[in-house]
Amino acid sequence: MNDGNLKLRLRERGMTLLELAFVMLLLGILTSTLVPLVSDMHHRAMAEEDQRILGRLKEALIGQFLATGALPACLDGAGNPAPGGNCDTARSLAGLPLRHTDSRNNPIRYDVWNVAGADLTGSTRGTACAVLDAAIAMPYAAGQPAQCAGVPDNQNSATWASYCGTAQNIAFVLVGTGLNRPFQSNEVVAGSASRPGNRNIGTDRIFERPERRPVGLLPGASIPVHYDDRVEVVTLQELKARCPL
Repeated sequence: MNDGNLKLRLRERGMTLLELAFVMLLLGILTSTLVPLVSDMHHRAMAEEDQRILGRLKEALIGQFLATGALPACLDGAGNPAPGGNCDTARSLAGLPLRHTDSRNNPIRYDVWNVAGADLTGSTRGTACAVLDAAIAMPYAAGQPAQCAGVPDNQNSATWASYCGTAQNIAFVLVGTGLNRPFQSNEVVAGSASRPGNRNIGTDRIFERPERRPVGLLPGASIPVHYDDRVEVVTLQELKARCPL
């Protein structure tokens, strides 16, 4: 083999290795770009499925109220009444032949108006409208199921600590907590300098409004914050609009 042929073959081999390195570089760039995108699309699809699951449960609960005049009682894991909230959804909604978990198989949170003197879990078709009148007349007091009066302005951190300062009484609520769980992904009960608070992980029975959606990039942040809880709230006034039953 002459020296010219050897150099030609070495050059050809070098070009092949260079091309391979270039392809590997492109694959690395594509992977670093596409994997987060695919992951984000996956989580958004699951959040949308959570919304559908909650919507079906909400309509079933309204249907039960119209048919019987009462909402399912809040029960604990042993099947005993839990008037202070922290309902075990599988026990509380066992009478509804629908899914009680979200797309990640986490239990959907359920809470219901069950205030003494105006208990929607103990009313009947004949008394439900009067019970609703009594409930609507009650001012909010700590310990009652309620929703935030406001929605966080994600671009104004000055509002994060106070957007839920006023609460409004509700008939019932359903929450799918999505990917983020308490104390993970920096979700917090109270608003902080880094992000709005998540009321759905608190114990005070005050929940986010359904209008809250994924927040994306917060002011001064470099990593998007995804708020993927899904909430369905039915107010006392919404049920009252169905009267007489």
